[in-house]
Amino acid sequence: MNTTTRCAALIAALLIAPATVSALTLAEAERVMAQHNPDLLAAAIELRGTQGDAQSAARRPSPELSVGTSKISRQEGIGPGRWKDKRVDSTLGLGWTWERGGKRGWRMRQADALVEAAQLSLLDGRRQQQVALREAYFGLKAAQELSRIAEEDRRASAESLAAADRQVATGAMAPIERARLAVDDLKVADAAREAALDLREARHVLALLLGCDADEALHADDEWPHPASAATAAMATLDERVDLRAAEARVIAADAARALARSERRRDVQFGIEAEREPADIGGVTWGLSMSVPLGGATRWRGEQQRAEADYDAAVLERQELRREAAAELDQLRHALAAAAQRRTAYEQLQGPAARKSMEGLELAYRRGAATLTDLLDARRSWREFESDLVDARLAHASALARWNAAISVSEGHTP
Repeated sequence: MNTTTRCAALIAALLIAPATVSALTLAEAERVMAQHNPDLLAAAIELRGTQGDAQSAARRPSPELSVGTSKISRQEGIGPGRWKDKRVDSTLGLGWTWERGGKRGWRMRQADALVEAAQLSLLDGRRQQQVALREAYFGLKAAQELSRIAEEDRRASAESLAAADRQVATGAMAPIERARLAVDDLKVADAAREAALDLREARHVLALLLGCDADEALHADDEWPHPASAATAAMATLDERVDLRAAEARVIAADAARALARSERRRDVQFGIEAEREPADIGGVTWGLSMSVPLGGATRWRGEQQRAEADYDAAVLERQELRREAAAELDQLRHALAAAAQRRTAYEQLQGPAARKSMEGLELAYRRGAATLTDLLDARRSWREFESDLVDARLAHASALARWNAAISVSEGHTP
C-alpha cells in the first residue's frame, strides 16, 4: 500500500467513524502531515545522510596493503621451477597513516555539528509546516463556509426570482423590476460558482501538505480558534528557537572546518613495514621500514584555509541576520495577532443573527410593498459582504495565531 492509498484509507476511516460526521480534525491532519509530508520526508532523508557523514568522519585512516614484484627479465622471464625458485623479487608491505594536528577530532566536531544542525532544521521544518497546515486547514474551513453562504444566497435568489415571475404574471410587479432581480441572480450564481472553485482549490492546498490526493470528502471539522485565544506555548527567548539553534550549530561546524583547514599545516606521516624475498639473498627474506611525508611550502593549503575562513564568516553573518529577522518577526506577529483579534471581535459583535433577521424583515417589507427593490438589493449586497468579511476576519485571526505560536515555540530534544 503506497502513501497515497494509506492516506486515503485514513481519511475514509475518519469519514465512516461513528463519532464524527466530518472528514478531518486539525489533530488528525497534523498526524497525517508528520507521516507523509514530502518536505518533512526530504528533511528526514537529509538527516540520515548527515548521520552517515558523521560516521565517515570518525573513521581513522585504514592500513594499506601493498604487493609487488621486480627484476623481471625480458630475455629470461621469471625463471623455471617452483615459485620460490623464481628469479624475481617479491615484496609485501603494510602502511599506516598518522594524522597529525587533531584532524580526526576536528572532522568529528564538524560532522556532529552538522548532524545537530540537520536535526534542528528538521524540527524547524516541522514548525513551519505546522503553520502552513493550520493556514491551509482554516483556509479550507473558510472556503466551506463561503461556499455554504453562496449556495444559500443562490437558493434564496432563485426563490425570489420565481416569486417575481408569478408577480409579473399577475401584474403585481413590473417587468423591469423582475429584470433587476434577474441581474442580481446572475451575480449570485457567479459568486456561488467562484466559491465552489475556491473550495476545490483549498482542498488541493491542504491535500498537498498532507501528502495525499485531493478528495471531495476532505472537510475541515474543527471550530474556529476563540477570539481570546492566547499562545499555546510559553514565550521563548530567541536563543531557544530551533532556527537560531540550527544557525548556531552551523557556526560551530564552520569553526571546526576552519580549524581542520589550519591543521593541514601539520603534515601527516606515513609509516610502513615491508618484507622482501630475493632468491639471490642467502637469508631469502629481508625486512624494511619506511616513512614518508608530503612536501610543499607554507602556501600549500592557503586556498583551503581561505575558503574555510570565508565559510565561517558567512555562517556568523547568517546567524546575526536570522537573529535580527526573528526579533523583527516577533514584534510584527505580536501586533498582527492583536489587530486580527480586534477585527474579528468587532465583526462578531455586530450580532450576525440580528443582522440576518433585519435583512429578512426587509425582504418581507418588500414583498408587502413597504420597501423598494433598491433597498432590498442593497440589503442583500451588504449582508453578503458582511458574511464574507466575517469569515475573512476569522481566517486572518486563525492564521495570525498559528504564526505567533510557531514564532515563540521551542522544540526540545532531537528527532528520532
